[in-house]
Amino acid sequence: MSWTNTQRNEVISAITEELNRAEKNWNEVGVQLIKSDSAMDTIMALESLTPSNIPGHPFVSDGKPKIDEFIALVVDMRNSTDHLNCLISNQIITDGFQRVYYETSALLPAVAVATSFENGVVTEYLGDGALVLFKVNTSDRDESVRSASRAAKNCIGEMRALINTELEKRYNLPAMNLGVGISIGKAMVTLVGSPGNRHPKAIGVCVWEASKLSGGNNTIHVPTHMKTSWPSSKGGKISFQRSAIRGQDAYRLQYQ
Repeated sequence: MSWTNTQRNEVISAITEELNRAEKNWNEVGVQLIKSDSAMDTIMALESLTPSNIPGHPFVSDGKPKIDEFIALVVDMRNSTDHLNCLISNQIITDGFQRVYYETSALLPAVAVATSFENGVVTEYLGDGALVLFKVNTSDRDESVRSASRAAKNCIGEMRALINTELEKRYNLPAMNLGVGISIGKAMVTLVGSPGNRHPKAIGVCVWEASKLSGGNNTIHVPTHMKTSWPSSKGGKISFQRSAIRGQDAYRLQYQ
């Protein structure tokens, strides 16, 4: 199902607003970042009851882990290291880091908006990608899987196209490629980190698998156990191609 114009405009707005902010930030401190060996991390003091954006868990208590079932979806920008080291010199982009900063500034908010249309929530930004969690609806697990699948398809489809249009228009950059991995399973919801600096996190095999399977170019991969339990429907438009990615047996989703 294609996005509505309202949804498409919402994604475009997220991309353009964040790129405008990125350009402003770069003009303020970009030169300092290039010359600096390290950047400062923002540290937020966390209390025992910590607000969380993990779906279904608005607060996470210290020392009281919970188990829940999620679909993990990881979106990864491919070849970001090459982008960092391979300079495309024009009147605007003068440094590889500037290029990657602009690319991720467009990608990350777009992923958050695009996946939210299917009730996905970005719980972690991974530098050049994002971890999105979907809480599994125990009364309709099949629809949870379909929602995550639609979100993944839109990430490498309409969302990616909108990002690349804006990057080409502003900076004459070549198209960005994305990889998406999806997995389903139980995860522990808990706080991680040191005292005074603990962060909510979902820890489980599904998160690890989704990260490992996000290594393709504009493809979506799922683990074998997810393929075998995939919801079937009459006249279904998804097929599976056996694949291996980053050393993992997997299946590539193909949309007809």
